[in-house]
Amino acid sequence: MFRHEVILRIRSNVPRETIEHTLRQVRGLLREIQGVDAVRTGTNAIPTYRHAMIVVDLKDDVALHRFQRHPLHARAIRMVTRLAESTAVGSYHVASEQRRLTGEG
Repeated sequence: MFRHEVILRIRSNVPRETIEHTLRQVRGLLREIQGVDAVRTGTNAIPTYRHAMIVVDLKDDVALHRFQRHPLHARAIRMVTRLAESTAVGSYHVASEQRRLTGEG
């Protein structure tokens, strides 16, 4: 399994409602991409911290490659870029969860 994670530092002038609406739209878009197992989003529980996160679980490296080049992913990037002052992005092979899910190790 691969996990793609995005942490967004939200610009101070973006209303909370806009953040929530955009994250709902992004979840819907990314779930349409073949190979995506799950999409989770959230905002920091402490209101003074203006951060949000997007976590996408993908079946395998083929799904990750497809995801990175998919037009819906590009559209989601454009949507969150309008909110973000900065971002941190990473894609990780998550072997430990695979073992737990399959009963190994």
